[in-house]
Amino acid sequence: MTKIITIDGSKYALPESMAIKDVQALAGFLVTLTKIDYEYCYGQEDNAFYACNGAQISIGEQDLVTKAEAKARSTKSREEYEARKAAEATAAA
Repeated sequence: MTKIITIDGSKYALPESMAIKDVQALAGFLVTLTKIDYEYCYGQEDNAFYACNGAQISIGEQDLVTKAEAKARSTKSREEYEARKAAEATAAA
């Protein structure tokens, strides 16, 4: 299992050597950040930026595989899904 930090829905792997106290300190610091969003200003060079909610932070663990293995699993699951849907369509006809 790999230690991960999730910031506003995006997951990042933490270094294996990172101590728990350092992970907690990092999460504590990141939660103090304020996200910046904007409204598009049509026909103008600058958009209107504003501060909104703080970052959503969580710590956890995740099993990681190689990119090639992830793609292979995805392809296999898609093929199984399509075969199941085709069988259901045939049975319904």
